[in-house]
Amino acid sequence: MVIVRNIVKENYFRDSIQLMQLSEEAKKLPGVIDVALVMGTETNKEILERLGLLTEEGSGATKNDLVIAIKVETEEQLNSSLASIENMLTRTSISVAPTITERIFYSVDSAVESNPDINLALISIPGEYVRDVAIRLLEKGIHLHIFSDHVPIEHELELKKIASSKGLLVLGPGAGTSIINGKAIAFANSIKRGNVGIVAAAGTGLQEVSVLLDKVGLGISQGLGIGGNDVKESIGGIMAVDCIKALENDEETELIMVVSKPPDPPVVKKIIKVIEESKKKFVLCFLGSQVYKVPRKLVKRVYSCRSLHSAVLRAASIVSAETYKEAEAKISMKLSEIKKQVKDLSKSLRPEQKYIRALYTGGTLMYESLLIYRELLKDVYSNAPIDPKYKLADSFKSYKHTVVDLGEEEFTAGRAHPMIDPTIRKLRVVEEARDHEVAVITMDFMLGYGSHPDPVEAMTSSILEANKIAAEDGRRIVFMAHVCGSESDPQNALKQEERLKKIGVVTFPSNALMAFASALLVKRGKIPPEKVKKVYKMFLEK
Repeated sequence: MVIVRNIVKENYFRDSIQLMQLSEEAKKLPGVIDVALVMGTETNKEILERLGLLTEEGSGATKNDLVIAIKVETEEQLNSSLASIENMLTRTSISVAPTITERIFYSVDSAVESNPDINLALISIPGEYVRDVAIRLLEKGIHLHIFSDHVPIEHELELKKIASSKGLLVLGPGAGTSIINGKAIAFANSIKRGNVGIVAAAGTGLQEVSVLLDKVGLGISQGLGIGGNDVKESIGGIMAVDCIKALENDEETELIMVVSKPPDPPVVKKIIKVIEESKKKFVLCFLGSQVYKVPRKLVKRVYSCRSLHSAVLRAASIVSAETYKEAEAKISMKLSEIKKQVKDLSKSLRPEQKYIRALYTGGTLMYESLLIYRELLKDVYSNAPIDPKYKLADSFKSYKHTVVDLGEEEFTAGRAHPMIDPTIRKLRVVEEARDHEVAVITMDFMLGYGSHPDPVEAMTSSILEANKIAAEDGRRIVFMAHVCGSESDPQNALKQEERLKKIGVVTFPSNALMAFASALLVKRGKIPPEKVKKVYKMFLEK
């Protein structure tokens, strides 16, 4: 007999990453079929229900309560396991946590006094508390990388004005990625040093560009993540401008790339003004419905692109014709190659299989795919759509062509980001496989520091289960993936790709290529050839 029990510990907070680690440790206990330790948010309770782990007691938990949800075979195993879990919760350290060798400080002042050479601080605390900590650090002349989300916009503006007046940088809030002097900050990859500097208001956009630059042999000097709000009129591009100036003065930087969703018009003017004063070459990648038209007087040293893929090709072409040729060979595919691959894959699909389900952990990559799908498909729905009329009624349920950003707040409330915890995507893959009209499931695998130590291994069982569900019904689902990472990353991009291929997943060197190929596959040659060529040129050429 299987026993499912929920223990609710009221007003008992633990960090989502720590709870994920504890859950993995608890799964190894004798007799445990499944177990999860989560905060009692609505998202977490819905996931527990889908896992068959939610009881009436757990349903009544609040977001401030800790829920221990466990499935075992006997009462004896239940009692023993719960005792072990209680012990895990009360231990001062857990075996799955990394060993901390650095000193721990309990105030900003004591940390700075003990380390007078500190010139950069990373802030990752609840957004409402960021301002006070940040101001104290800025007063001490320290640059900031603010990982925290939900910082009030007026606080962000105040902090950036203070920093700019002092010649300091505030990267963020909501800055998921930076690479400074070769060191990865937050979610970032191990990238070779080079002469390309990046200013990005898009975290996974910075990751994709830096990884592709690494792949084509260029590397980066600095990668500065400024947060998505910076390019909005409310902030005014303060750090976009200051970071461009910093890279202009950096001797190691020869080419500057600016990566962002389309900045508000007043911010574009400020960016162009500072570029006019610069002497270096620029690649502007403003991901949007229209390509940004560079002013005539700048066309010989400033280039504009519509995708992350094309931006890297353009950067390679600026370096040299030979570098561009090598870049094409490493990250591109000829249109004829894509068409042949798609034609071969389409032979295994049944007529009713006509929809894409794209399950992303990276928000910028999701947005880039929406831009491509918008050109090639009709009615593409999302929890974060470009056009509000295509917003999903329920983010947890797909409809027709669906592209989902699993890093949005409805999926991460009280949970670790899906780059760290793949649980939500594992469940979603299996659910999508039960839909007889699904033809393709696409996924990004974000590697690097901070991400899951083995994301492909974490998803393998769900992919195999999805394939089994489809096969039992006489169908085949085409799985496509893009691994955003380098061979130097802890997870090793090459090994991750090899393991995906072993389980039948088709891999692509860039996200834009994957999106383009998946759209052609579901349309099965029904897109006019001229349209296909136009979109290929738009997003996959320099």
